[in-house]
Amino acid sequence: MNSFINSPILYMGNKNRLIRRGLINLFPKNINHFIDAFAGSATVSMNTQAKKYIINDIDETLHLYYQMFAKNNEKTIIEHIENRVKEFGLPTKTTIRCFSGKDEVELYKKAYHNFRDFYNKNKNSLDLYTLMFFAFSQQFRTNKKGDFNMPFGNNCFSPKNKKTISFGCEFFSKNNLSIHKKDFQDLIFSETLNKDDFVYFDSPYSITTATYNESCKWDFNDDNRLFMVCKELDRNNIKFGMSNVIINKGIENKNLIDFCSKNNFKVYSPNNFQYHACGKENNKQQEVYICNYEIKNNNHNFNCSELI
Repeated sequence: MNSFINSPILYMGNKNRLIRRGLINLFPKNINHFIDAFAGSATVSMNTQAKKYIINDIDETLHLYYQMFAKNNEKTIIEHIENRVKEFGLPTKTTIRCFSGKDEVELYKKAYHNFRDFYNKNKNSLDLYTLMFFAFSQQFRTNKKGDFNMPFGNNCFSPKNKKTISFGCEFFSKNNLSIHKKDFQDLIFSETLNKDDFVYFDSPYSITTATYNESCKWDFNDDNRLFMVCKELDRNNIKFGMSNVIINKGIENKNLIDFCSKNNFKVYSPNNFQYHACGKENNKQQEVYICNYEIKNNNHNFNCSELI
């Protein structure tokens, strides 16, 4: 891709920074089907050239967002958000302390809580999406009842967000794109794939904690299922790539290291890259890209790593 495309879904764990450093350049060329098994914000798919796209995630909120962009045009979504801002008095500017007084912040916080309560009683995907822009770190999270429960953030709906909504509507409404909500294993084994297809895995990381893998939703047993799927793809000469972490806060993912070593899979690490979560650096985490194919013309932002 000539330029980076921002997803309209603000999602922790997205690959924005790695894409800017050249992650997509590690992918095979001339992809027929691009299968994004853990699509998340779908940023990777949106920045990958392919003839057809399969977008998959089991997260209910993400699935609602995908369908919302597929079924609505940008004008409908933007007008809905702007109308809710006026109706509920939501922030029209960033409300960090240096720009806003305490009273103004409290006023916006109350407006946000009123709108959040309104959504939880009258759920629809457009309001769910609107809430995201004003929530803490512009993230979404729901409880077991499906109620949105993120606290107030210091953000607003910006012109930049409008541009990404346009990208989202264009991408998710493509005729060559299909949307799925399946377990990754069921998805892969339900597809008839060939050597020109490419499967990308960005699963939750078993040695990290985030909103998408809290409450034990992903563990080492899931890692082993993922590894089994990768080995099956490799046996059938289907190319795959996987984003993951080898080290986090001093803890090594030995299971992942063994998986790579025993199967002679290639492992690439971004140079001079520090992981960020909610704006905080973590220089004790090593991101890696794992694949089962030779990469030609690799850029200088990634190094092939030797794992012991």
